[in-house]
Amino acid sequence: MEENHSVAIIGDNPEALLLSVLYAEAGIPNYLVGPFGDDGRTHSNRPGLEEALWLLGIFKKSGKITITPDHHKIPLSQVRTLILATHASSPDQTNALEMTLRNLAPSLANGTTMAFTGLCKPRYTSSVVKPTIEKHGGLSIGVDINLYYMPLFWTGERIQEFKEKRKVLAGFGGSISNLFQEELLRVFPTLSLTSTMEIAEASGLFSAVSREVGRALELELAKMSEFHGINYDEVLELSRDGRVAFTGSSNPIPERESIATNIALSSSKRRNGARLMRAAHSINEEYQSQIVDMIKRALGHCGYPFRRSRVAILGTDGLLKNPWSKPESPPIIESLQKRGARISLYPGETGSHPWTEIVGGHVRVESSLLRAVAKANCTVVALPKSSASELDPDQVSTAMNRPGAICDLTRVMEASNVEKAGLFYTTIGRGTFDT
Repeated sequence: MEENHSVAIIGDNPEALLLSVLYAEAGIPNYLVGPFGDDGRTHSNRPGLEEALWLLGIFKKSGKITITPDHHKIPLSQVRTLILATHASSPDQTNALEMTLRNLAPSLANGTTMAFTGLCKPRYTSSVVKPTIEKHGGLSIGVDINLYYMPLFWTGERIQEFKEKRKVLAGFGGSISNLFQEELLRVFPTLSLTSTMEIAEASGLFSAVSREVGRALELELAKMSEFHGINYDEVLELSRDGRVAFTGSSNPIPERESIATNIALSSSKRRNGARLMRAAHSINEEYQSQIVDMIKRALGHCGYPFRRSRVAILGTDGLLKNPWSKPESPPIIESLQKRGARISLYPGETGSHPWTEIVGGHVRVESSLLRAVAKANCTVVALPKSSASELDPDQVSTAMNRPGAICDLTRVMEASNVEKAGLFYTTIGRGTFDT
């Protein structure tokens, strides 16, 4: 039986889903407005999302979460807290967000608490969100309704880790009601208050930008290691200062990391005013070409030309163009096809459907890992750590052509075990190619 809902969460990003589930877990029923639920989409073996979708199903049945794709169906007069979880990252996203605000404003009840949680450039909440609500709703912020900003950004972690990350909260005019603080503390254990929305906006944006800049540094160091014939993993083992951790070990989502950089670059008035961010963005965009180059060298090491070689792709971590919205074929597949490779794909635990339709008839999609690697000259591993048990080096070696190569993007296999099984092992940052 559906419970009384005092909270509505609107958004089309993972943050909206995670927020809704965490609210329900804290005993606060809510409406979730967005493309969630039984839509048949895969989320590329992201444990945090798979867990959230599982909990969503449970809370949906218990009545703690009511899902609707249309915000017009929310009884706003009954909603005490309204949360917008959409990033103002691109012109399309920003236009959609502002249109949502215009549509919601006339129906907001006096006394509503409204919170914006998407990444945005500094002063966006006060210069766009606030005046849009006041103009189209006829309500005064700080008098008729309360407006808050809290940056939320999911980077691929599990629900518990997302929950425990420190949250920053700011209220318009610097005031924050005790009731809203208490509500958020039921959901998030650590909450830091700041005096202005601009500081909170910058905090969320800069934190996310630093991830992409750090990732670019990691890729540069990995390439340097390859050039000098050094194993980057071994370097990291000796450099455990917490500041550098290769992206392959942190299950990255490159397109999510670029959200903040796109926002920051769009707000930079001088082209040379954000040179480091622009360089980092450019380096990270080259990640796919680095993978293709690694596959080419691995095939060459084993004596195979690129054209007509069989390449098996296991998993899709770090390979998808957009892992949250409607799945699209990984760009690496198109790159390999252009070079004449014959490709098989094992998507992982998400199963083969709907991947057969997504990648087209020129790619063999298998629901069995060993069938995917059968007769392969090179196997590209992009499975999450949770799938490590599926990968038995001896079984993979027996199924593949010999000599054969393993390109381990997510570092789920032990190099020594792969080499004992008679296969050549490499990954980005491993300087083992012949020069």
